[in-house]
Amino acid sequence: MTAVAYAAEIDFESEALLETSIRFQCPLSPNPLTPRNVFLTGATGFLGAFLLDELLKKTEARIYCLVRAADRAEAYLRISNHLRGYSLWNESLAHRIFAIPGDLSQHNMGLDRAEFSDLAGRIDVIYHNAGWVNMALPYAQLKSANVAGTREVLRMAGTEVTKPVHFVSSIAVFYTYSWENGGLLTEADTPIYDPTLRGGYSKSKWVADRLVAEAQARGLPASIYRPVRIMGHSQTGAMNDTSDLLPLLLKGCILLGKYPVFDTNITLVPVDYVSRAMVHLAAQEKSWGRAFHFINKTPVEWRRLMTALRSFGYPLEEVGYDEWWKDLRQEVRRAGIPLADKRFLSTLILAMTAPHFLFYQRPEMESRYTDEGLNGSGISCPAVDEALIGTYLAWWRKTGFLPVC
Repeated sequence: MTAVAYAAEIDFESEALLETSIRFQCPLSPNPLTPRNVFLTGATGFLGAFLLDELLKKTEARIYCLVRAADRAEAYLRISNHLRGYSLWNESLAHRIFAIPGDLSQHNMGLDRAEFSDLAGRIDVIYHNAGWVNMALPYAQLKSANVAGTREVLRMAGTEVTKPVHFVSSIAVFYTYSWENGGLLTEADTPIYDPTLRGGYSKSKWVADRLVAEAQARGLPASIYRPVRIMGHSQTGAMNDTSDLLPLLLKGCILLGKYPVFDTNITLVPVDYVSRAMVHLAAQEKSWGRAFHFINKTPVEWRRLMTALRSFGYPLEEVGYDEWWKDLRQEVRRAGIPLADKRFLSTLILAMTAPHFLFYQRPEMESRYTDEGLNGSGISCPAVDEALIGTYLAWWRKTGFLPVC
């Protein structure tokens, strides 16, 4: 059976059914809003590093981080090295980090029954951030990490005590033809499944999103956070994961010396805004049962983004998309091209053919619940302006991702 045929046979509505055995009948954890013990998944991911940092700074909790590793020492080393990579490591707070070697996609997260029950009884709140972000892979390959992992988190949430869950979803769960001209997208809207939902990643996040919503309906105090594209820190530009299409495309344009014509706006949210907003909203009981949109109300025009690249000294010519795409493919085959550039441009070609959402038409989105919950906190999403773009470009040049003119 081909992958296409298999995908066509998947009943995604059935995939999103939560087992009847997962219930939330235990008493609520004693400290759901001012936790003493937090369970965090995805600490070795991009957003996860900043969530861990924010939780260490804004709470006094011990943070239990599930990490793929052979033992606790290796798991702890992975966390510490990851935080150091973003200049987030703080030795004075390190004693509050507890590394748990395990596998989110396995039953009981790969822990034995006693360890799972002991951990479930100790935790006050769960931040479920782990997931495999890959726009090129089909749903079947992403299911274990993104769907099965969410089921295990919900199972833990109802074990021993009921623990609030704060789940990182994606605004991509709404990216279907029915929403492209569907009017204002509000935080109270339900992402109904549509066959035009693009890509295996979006489908896996849609299923996980609906599993958490079903848990909410069964009484779990849970919140769903749906950010648009998450990019680097607004002050430092820190972003060591450059697999997202936007940085790939910007570098590709620089290597080619030209960019394609696009009549579109580019939207993004800095990672520090997402982590700060999420931890702040999670401390409010009124957040339970709600979904939050992390959007940027001041996106940047594609041509303005290219102007910013030029201001950093990169000579760029504007050409039609068909010409740019042809030149990109020819450059990969050009004799004498450095091997590293050849590999990079081949990766860009693959990324451009996957469902990447960068240039898709999006519905107009609102963030009333988010705005209300952040009111008076001093937390707001920075505008995508020349200063922010310059911060990102400076970081990518500093780390060697972009060439220095």
